[in-house]
Amino acid sequence: MTSSVASTNQTDFLKYSHTIGLCTMDGRGFMFPSDTAIGPEGRIYTVSRGLVGDSRTQRVTAYDLDSAFFGTFGSFGEDEGQFKLPSAIAVDSDGHVYVADEYSHRINIFDSEGKPVGSWGSKGVGEGQFNGPSGMAFDGEDHLYVSDHRNHRIQKFTKDGAFVLSFGSEGDGEGKLNLPWGVAVNGGDEVYVADWRNDRISKYSSDGKFLR
Repeated sequence: MTSSVASTNQTDFLKYSHTIGLCTMDGRGFMFPSDTAIGPEGRIYTVSRGLVGDSRTQRVTAYDLDSAFFGTFGSFGEDEGQFKLPSAIAVDSDGHVYVADEYSHRINIFDSEGKPVGSWGSKGVGEGQFNGPSGMAFDGEDHLYVSDHRNHRIQKFTKDGAFVLSFGSEGDGEGKLNLPWGVAVNGGDEVYVADWRNDRISKYSSDGKFLR
């Protein structure tokens, strides 16, 4: 009987609402969407990863839960505000939109209307460098955590791109990572990392200490 009640409550909690989006590059459609983030005023941003070699499909679509369409921004390329293989998206408390570009090894920043306002990152193993940045998440103090996929680590930055710290290294022991991808932060600023090749979720403190 207890399990039946728990199951009912869980079903209510996960009650389906509705679906947004179309399989098209017109209007509010997506093409291989890889990540979604919600801004402080409820605007939703979805980044389309697109097809490799198809320069029409890499972009961010802005809309809300009622399917109101606010436009798209970003395009294929290496210039400011462009990306080649976008992998993740996050929004800070001011509404600025951050897009990780796995291929160009950098983070692009846009204002809430899609205007490019900056970027940082390059390929490498040094502080602030990346090898395939993937998942991203902000904590309550607007620090950005970036999953540095092929460097097997998580890097922490201020929202302006200043390096704070990194944690994790290649391996399968406690606190080790092997091709980490997704990252999330809870209300207590504890960091959860989807450790792809190790088939597990690892938990860290905000200063990078392994918790479990």
